[in-house]
Formats: sequence, structure tokens, C-alpha cells
Amino acid sequence: MLGMDSCGGARVVKWLGSSGGLPPNETTFASILQKQGYSTGIIGKWHLGMNCESLNDHCHHPLNHGFDYFYGTPLSLMNECQPGGLIEIDAPFRAQLILLTQIMTFAVMTLVIARYSNMVAINWKIIFYSALFVILFFITWYLKYGFVHYWNCIIMRNHEIVEQPMNFEKKASQMLREVLQFIDRYVSLAFIPQQ
Repeated sequence: MLGMDSCGGARVVKWLGSSGGLPPNETTFASILQKQGYSTGIIGKWHLGMNCESLNDHCHHPLNHGFDYFYGTPLSLMNECQPGGLIEIDAPFRAQLILLTQIMTFAVMTLVIARYSNMVAINWKIIFYSALFVILFFITWYLKYGFVHYWNCIIMRNHEIVEQPMNFEKKASQMLREVLQFIDRYVSLAFIPQQ
């Protein structure tokens, strides 16, 4: 395979905490226009990564790729950002985790019932630690996927987070308002908004 082929899924950055993105030496349309004196802004989705080494270095941020202004989400809009949205990120793997948690819970409950009915002579410590393991297993994967709405669904203005989690239902009107404000701000100058 050649290039940056995806391995099982979307070819975009799926986690805000991920490192990687558009290489710093990549020439963008915005950087060419910026050198020609245009005011450039991006309002909407930036799927090209945010960070390199740490969560706040913003080395792949749009402002480092020729844009003077950024308002939007650094990731794609995903179903998890909508209230009641269907699972999108790692859906098959999440389904396996849910099934595995249910199977382990059923096994622990079976041990409890078997112990109470004197069908099996098993130490309560084994049952307790088995239940503790199931709870810790659930918490571990739920922390990753259960808070996607809060962790990934943000709106930024330049480098600042202005909404977390984003209000998905009001996004279209807010984006339009930002575009109009950008145009009003730079109407006397050369500008190119991208949406």
C-alpha cells in the first residue's frame, strides 16, 4: 500500500487527544493566499489534526497552516455529538466490549446464585474480586467511550475552546453568524473565507 491508507475506518483523526495531522511543511491554499496579503479564515470542520507532542501544542492547528481565523470543530461532526446519536467511533469494538461486559456480569451473577443455593462451594472472596474485575473493566472502557460527547465535541475560536460540549442543534446558525461577522470584519480588505 502507498500513502496514508486507512486501516479500518475513516481517514480522519477521531480523537481530539490524538497526535498527528497535516504536516507543518505542507503548503495550503490559505498559506499561499496569506502570503499574497489576503485575510483567510476557516469556519466549520478541520479534520486535519490538532496536536503533535502534547494536548496543547496545537502544531497542526489551522492558524499554523495559513489561516488568520478559525471557528469550528477540530474534528468531524460525529454522531456522538448529537443528543441520542448512534454510536459511530469504533462501533464494532464497542459492541464487543458491551457483550463481553454482559457475559462477565452474567458469569458473576451465576456464581452468586450458585453460592447462595449451595450448588457450588466457592469462596466469597473469589466472587467479590470477580465482580470488582467486571466493574473495573466496565469503567475502563466506558471512560474512553462514554464521555466522547464531552471530550471530542468542542467548538474553538482560534486557539480557545468556546463551547464544550457543543450544542449540536444550534451549530448551523452559529456557523452562519461567524461567517457573516468574518465578512463584515474584513470587507474592506482582501479575504477568502472557506466553509
